[in-house]
Formats: sequence, C-alpha cells, structure tokens
Amino acid sequence: MQQNKTRSASFLLVMSWIYLVLALGMIGLALYNLTRADVRLTFAGVTDAVFLIIGGVLGFVAGIFGLVSKQLKRCRVMGLILLGIAAVPLAINLLAGLTFQTYWKNIAVMILPFLYLLAALLKRSEKKPAVIAAPAAVTPAPQPAPQTVPQPESTPAVPEKKAD
Repeated sequence: MQQNKTRSASFLLVMSWIYLVLALGMIGLALYNLTRADVRLTFAGVTDAVFLIIGGVLGFVAGIFGLVSKQLKRCRVMGLILLGIAAVPLAINLLAGLTFQTYWKNIAVMILPFLYLLAALLKRSEKKPAVIAAPAAVTPAPQPAPQTVPQPESTPAVPEKKAD
C-alpha cells in the first residue's frame, strides 16, 4: 500500500531536509568564523556567529521535527522561534546603523525559517480529501417473512376418573 503525499507534505519534507543540511553548515561556518587566525572580533561579527550557532542547533532540531513529528504544532512553534532568532541580529545591526553590506546576510538567514514556517502552515491547512462513496444501487432489503411461533395445541381438559 503506497501512501499518497500532497504537495504541502512534500514541501515540509523538503524544507526539513534542507534545514538539516544547512543547519550543520551554519554551525560549521559560525565556528570557523570565530576560530580562524585572522578573525576580528567585532560586536556584529560575534553576534552573528552566536545567533548562527543557536539558529543552527534549533534548525537541526526543527528539521528532525519536520521529518518525524506527527504534531504540526511543534513544527509551527519551531518555525516561529527560528524566525525570531534570525530577526534578532538583523534588528541589532539595523539599530547599530550598520551598512547594507553588513546586514544583508541577516536578511538571507531569515528566508529559511520563513519557508519552513510556511511549509508547516500549508500542511496544517490542507483539506483532507472527503471519501465519496460510489452511489450504490438502492434495492430494498427483503423483508423477512413473519415467522409464526408454533403454539402448543391446547386440548380440553379431561377430568380424571377416580378409581373407586
């Protein structure tokens, strides 16, 4: 028996696999940027790296939830959390007055949580196909013949003769 998958279920499955792979890449890139020899530890750089690591770990968990969880509420909550975590460095860089060259990657990092959340919402809102039964020929059910219950024959009571 093969299970038919809808487009929204496939979209969530694809986004979960992408999140698993990219989350590991985000963690690796952030750790590399923090530990390379010519690193300049600026506030924006450290903030981006820390939030990339946090987002990567939670993104990995979200990818696993998207693949194995039957409860879409978890996927939606993880999507909202990831979108919020991705928005924090963008807000910090915007408030600091940095140039677009600095915060464009924060905008790019927000795309993946947005797509993951969208996939979870689309899967939740999909309509379950209604099972439509084929019209069956309506034939009246045969009525059972009234059954007569055999009645014991009643014989007139004969008085017993007394033996004198």
